[in-house]
Amino acid sequence: MLRSRLRGWQIPLTYGSAIGLAAIGSAILIVMLFVSISKIESSLPRFGFFAIREFHIAIRDVTHLRDMISLAEGAPNAQESLDRLSAANDLVYIRFERIDGSETISAIPAYAGIVPRVNDAVKRLDAVSAAGLPLDQKSLKELGLELEQIIGRMNDEYYKYGEEVNADLYSSEVSLKRFNYQIAFALTILSLLAIGTAVLFIGRRETIDKLEFLAWRDATTGLKNRAWMSANRDAMLDRARQTGKQLQLLLVDLDHFKSVNDTFGHHVGDLLLKAVAEVLESVEWAGDVAAVRLGGDEFAVMAIADRNADDDLGERLRERLNGFTELEGHQVRIGASIGMACFPQHGSDISTLLRNADRALYTAKAEGRSGFVTFSPAILSQIDMQLGEEAGIKRALNCDEFFLVWQPQFELATGRMIGVEALVRWRDPVSGAIRPPASFIPIAERSDLILELDKVVLGKACAQAARWMPVSTEEFVCSVNVSGKSLQADAYLTHLTQVLQQTGLPPSRLQLEITEGIFVQNSRNALESIGKIRDIGVSLALDDFGSGYASFGYLADFNLNQLKIDRSFLNDLASSTKKQNVVRGIIALANSLGLTVVAEGVENEAQLDFLIRERCYGAQGFFMSEPVEERLMTNYLAAKRGGAKRMTKFRLDLSA
Repeated sequence: MLRSRLRGWQIPLTYGSAIGLAAIGSAILIVMLFVSISKIESSLPRFGFFAIREFHIAIRDVTHLRDMISLAEGAPNAQESLDRLSAANDLVYIRFERIDGSETISAIPAYAGIVPRVNDAVKRLDAVSAAGLPLDQKSLKELGLELEQIIGRMNDEYYKYGEEVNADLYSSEVSLKRFNYQIAFALTILSLLAIGTAVLFIGRRETIDKLEFLAWRDATTGLKNRAWMSANRDAMLDRARQTGKQLQLLLVDLDHFKSVNDTFGHHVGDLLLKAVAEVLESVEWAGDVAAVRLGGDEFAVMAIADRNADDDLGERLRERLNGFTELEGHQVRIGASIGMACFPQHGSDISTLLRNADRALYTAKAEGRSGFVTFSPAILSQIDMQLGEEAGIKRALNCDEFFLVWQPQFELATGRMIGVEALVRWRDPVSGAIRPPASFIPIAERSDLILELDKVVLGKACAQAARWMPVSTEEFVCSVNVSGKSLQADAYLTHLTQVLQQTGLPPSRLQLEITEGIFVQNSRNALESIGKIRDIGVSLALDDFGSGYASFGYLADFNLNQLKIDRSFLNDLASSTKKQNVVRGIIALANSLGLTVVAEGVENEAQLDFLIRERCYGAQGFFMSEPVEERLMTNYLAAKRGGAKRMTKFRLDLSA
């Protein structure tokens, strides 16, 4: 009975063979699937991202060396040029010695041909540095041109390899998606192995998601990346063209992002990038508005809008991106400049739009940062003029065309002259016209030429103040303006010390005037420099107080000596009760903190009488004296020392 039942359960040979073949085929298929995905994973660029990073850092270091050569060409006799050139050359030597022969060359074969050229340039620069001052300008020029070619080659290979990596990632993604279909087919045919095949599918899904993220998304912020923009920007432009709409292309660049990294660390810098990404993501709209991180602190927004749409998107982003945010207990100012170009008004293709949006961004930064500018044809002429002005300032620095005039400062209680403020002027060598600082200082600050100009002014002022020592009192102080950029540069403090030593000017006879903006930027380097300057005995004055940001909280924390009331508070002082109260408040605040107060821009007797009544310490302005040249000031000091000249009520007599 049992035997007959078992015989009923026997499987026909045909079915058994089919099942056996199915099992064998299933096993072979599973093995093939595992082999296939292993090949796909092994083909992924394991070293690609590291190689790109190494190559990018190498480009940055070689570019820095090229810039130092340009600086040395401008000042071949300066020890600082030699020091900075040697430091940059050493950095390139270390960089290329470390990565030479590593996997970077195997990942980017063209790099093998670049390394010997850079090493050769480093050796030749070592020879130029070893020869000492003055630096051989011919060799510097040749090496500068050669490095320019090398940098161009490195940039070409950098972008070429990046495109190859993106192509490999995309190809691998396609292969993996095809693999999904293979698994689905196997599930359909081999239902008995559905569970095992499903596990295999689920186990590999995470790899696909990560790969897709790396291909199209920025790892730090989660925004779409440059590769996504390259693949989709033309499609968005075509859609705007076909629907009769405009394509707005906005470029966003963070202001002072390097200062955030230097002050709070790169971790906080990454948090700031994520905060910016959240703002940009908030305006995204599927298919119509896309936010992209281009790299570093640069972002882009592409938006399809009606032809008659205004600049509302750019203004909204400017307002939201220019404010303070709290990151790990730190109040950090975001700050961003935005430039925009639109299709079809400002270009019919993406390349033109990008170029014009970048020009608008340049203009936004040139106008003081944290602004929003839409491209217009007038911008092109402005940029050309800006570049021409920068070239003129650079030439003027090389040809010593800048000179100083001196604004006398008086103690109101006694009427005696207590010092002078050094004011820089620029004499045009062709026309002989004298240019005031307002016409070139802003341009110098935007182009970083202010760093060299500050050094020139400091050197000339200290040298002249030292020459006046025999004919001036011990309390006579020379005031010199210094920009926030110079205070953030480590080299300025070294230069200040060297100038004082070379000229023999006592530190007590020098006062540096800084502006409130340095506190708002919250640069650690600048604030440390302020403390070191006070340590060597040089006094500090806060210039144009009250005209910019509310800096009352900083006055108690930083060791300042003097406040200078901005001239805007003295305009209409006699008829404005509000301005009188503001000036009284500033004087009272300074007195309570033990600071002296000097009012700027005194232009009439009523202003002077008010300041005397309120017991303001000192004043300067055209009512007492216009800025005078060195010869007249020297004659006056000499005569005053000998008692040969008299001064009526706060008026400087420079006749004869």
